[in-house]
Amino acid sequence: MTSRERYLKAIERSGPDRVPIDFGAMCWSIVDSPHMEKRPYKNLCKYLGIKDYAEPSCEPMMFEVGNVDERVLQRFGVDIRFMYPHGKPALYDFQGGAVVGPLGARFKAVGYYGDPDRYPMRDFTTVEEIEHYPGWPDPNDPVWKQEGLREEALALRKKFPDHALGIEMPMEYSAIMDIHGVLFGLDRALYHMKNRPDLFHAYQNRYARNAFIVDNILRAVGDIVDVVVCYNDFGTNQALFTSHDDYVKHVKPYEAMLISHIKRHAPNVKVIMHSCGSIVNVIKDRAELGLDVQNPIQPLAKNMNAEYLKEHFGDIMSFHGGIDIQRLLPFGTPAEIRKEIKRLIKIWMPTGGWIAASSHNLQPDTSPEKIVAMFDALQEFGDGKFVSEI
Repeated sequence: MTSRERYLKAIERSGPDRVPIDFGAMCWSIVDSPHMEKRPYKNLCKYLGIKDYAEPSCEPMMFEVGNVDERVLQRFGVDIRFMYPHGKPALYDFQGGAVVGPLGARFKAVGYYGDPDRYPMRDFTTVEEIEHYPGWPDPNDPVWKQEGLREEALALRKKFPDHALGIEMPMEYSAIMDIHGVLFGLDRALYHMKNRPDLFHAYQNRYARNAFIVDNILRAVGDIVDVVVCYNDFGTNQALFTSHDDYVKHVKPYEAMLISHIKRHAPNVKVIMHSCGSIVNVIKDRAELGLDVQNPIQPLAKNMNAEYLKEHFGDIMSFHGGIDIQRLLPFGTPAEIRKEIKRLIKIWMPTGGWIAASSHNLQPDTSPEKIVAMFDALQEFGDGKFVSEI
């Protein structure tokens, strides 16, 4: 079975030959930045004996490495390669000391990630202010035309004919509550949902008009890629940001619009949606919308452990992630990591429904030794044959 077949059969829950492995894309990569005392990606490369790696390329919100060295991906047995659409580069505000990213959102490096520096829409009180916000993308801007993207995808497919191929959608239209929160402040966005729904829906409807970006991307590569990644963080460790009723009323329609846009132009792709936290109460809703894969399976969040997800949703949804970065990888021993990997494989194999990856980006508190232990265990035990030997 090729890596591509394995990855897709796992999503379709139709019996892959082994658990597929993912690493190096949005929210399941590894962070690195000059502002960090420890350089996780650079340290990993050095541990693996790779000295001539390219300088890590990181975006300003997450600082995850988007150009993980091919030798690392091969060493870890990664079954998919990701590409990235064209978009506006982040700009550095020398006066304010911040990075200006998608839709004018501003971030400063704090800890492992970029925290909002200023919320440009926070004081908006009218629909007109939202409509006339200068940060909205211009459909006539050549950068959104995605010229040359198809050629890039064809070249990648030629280079990796046996691997799955994925593409991440840009934050300008694929991050329903994430960007809403960094433009208004999450508190203000949720306040508007309950008390100023006119402003909440004015923003979301205006944001949805950026769907032309997704359309252009998938017109170019929708028949080449296998996987599309989008985002809607909507959970805390214990529950959703809101009641389920409010999710259905205020948020689900926009998830439906996003997923339908993707499927309209690329009906054969599998859609992965990233949502941290306990989002167990919306999994059935997202399955109804045609979502194929839920990421990242934050296993310490309420009812997000593998056993619960497999039992309650294993027939309607596939999952991506789930290898704990909060306790297991930073504080567990290599032996404990190997034991947990075997446990997870026993849950998900042989039917599939799981793509193995970390539950978020690997961080400076996880040593290269433990990262290697995780991927070595996935490759050693991934076929699940050890279960019959127990």
